Amino acid sequence: MEDIQAVAEDIIAQLGLTPSVKSLFIEKTDSPWQEKALIKRKKEYLDVKIIIWDDDTFLYGRVYRLFLYVQDVLNPAFQYDPKITPDEDKEPGVRDCYNQIWSLYVDSRMERLNIENFYDRILRRNLFIDMAKEFSWGDADKIFQGLWEKETYTYPEIVDYAAHLNRFSDQPGAASVEVDINRCIKEPYVKNHLERISSKTLQDTTNELLSFTAYNCKDTQIESSHYGISFLYQRRVFIEIIPSRENNLFITILDPETNRYETHAYNEDSDIATIQKTIREGYEKVLLYGKQP
Repeated sequence: MEDIQAVAEDIIAQLGLTPSVKSLFIEKTDSPWQEKALIKRKKEYLDVKIIIWDDDTFLYGRVYRLFLYVQDVLNPAFQYDPKITPDEDKEPGVRDCYNQIWSLYVDSRMERLNIENFYDRILRRNLFIDMAKEFSWGDADKIFQGLWEKETYTYPEIVDYAAHLNRFSDQPGAASVEVDINRCIKEPYVKNHLERISSKTLQDTTNELLSFTAYNCKDTQIESSHYGISFLYQRRVFIEIIPSRENNLFITILDPETNRYETHAYNEDSDIATIQKTIREGYEKVLLYGKQP
């Protein structure tokens, strides 16, 4: 196992931080995801504590990248100002984005320095796309590439970008499967499923079908999930209604006789009476087979 203290002191000297870092504290952790640098200002110098994964894998690069944060804080051109840092409790999404942008600024410099890094471009890209859930994967990737290629940042820029990331999007708010799914996972409410339907006619039809099913299918339980609206009888799903942005309504009904589900696609031109009849017949079959010993 390499001596983390020796590695850290060597990097401090290389980056010209020796006059500014008076005390160095090292805390070991069992995961690379928990690594961070903590800085305490004391007049003309800093006390620095690094939390570092207790493993040799990319150790030099993992320690080096932590001191790039310290170097940024000490660099007057970076304009570090903790008073403008996004509040984690009031703006958790902006704070997460701010963390990602500062981190990719650090790791893009690691790439330019040809220093082996646990957080390489591919991993950093995947973490960024996972964070930027309001954008399609393609759009988030384009934003990431633009941020990664930018050679210098100031602290106010990072904070501003985090608060207004949609400025960098070619199609802010554009519909996509992944954005739709992420929204439904975050807010799995019936109202949100209905809002996915752009056609007012189909939205009204869906509302009417939900009311019809709730009224006519007694002793059923309604549940809303990230993908659709389910009706359960005796704790088993027998009808599933999934609206889509393409103005289609997918209704899946259980056939208890064969124990299989059958799905039909409907649109705003579909006859609502026919759909209601199909739902009613499916429910009656469930009732019949539910009573059998």
